[in-house]
Amino acid sequence: MMAKLNQKEVTVHGKPVDSINEYYVSLALDALNLDYNFQYFVGAINIRGSQSIDFLVKTAPKPTPLFIHGEYWHAAWNSEEESFKMAEINRISRGTWADAIIIWEHECETEEDARKIVNEYFK
Repeated sequence: MMAKLNQKEVTVHGKPVDSINEYYVSLALDALNLDYNFQYFVGAINIRGSQSIDFLVKTAPKPTPLFIHGEYWHAAWNSEEESFKMAEINRISRGTWADAIIIWEHECETEEDARKIVNEYFK
């Protein structure tokens, strides 16, 4: 399902966003002039074990995987699987990427909130 803002469907780099929070984070990354890939796949698409990274931010000296987690889909009932996924991303990318960062939806509910939290991590 595509997120909407003022009844308008929202995209980042031409791809539909899963949440308005992703859109707000993309605006914050853009404001810092950070280059990134949106919905970057690790592994073969739609194959067990593959993952989609919300943003792969092209930071120096290593790119940084950035995830936007919603409380519903990434809640305690699913925390064991989420912990495994994060550990797997960090394991696979060790030496190539920086450790993954998670921004929770309550930290980026508005454009201003997103800018504030993104600045904390990337400024």
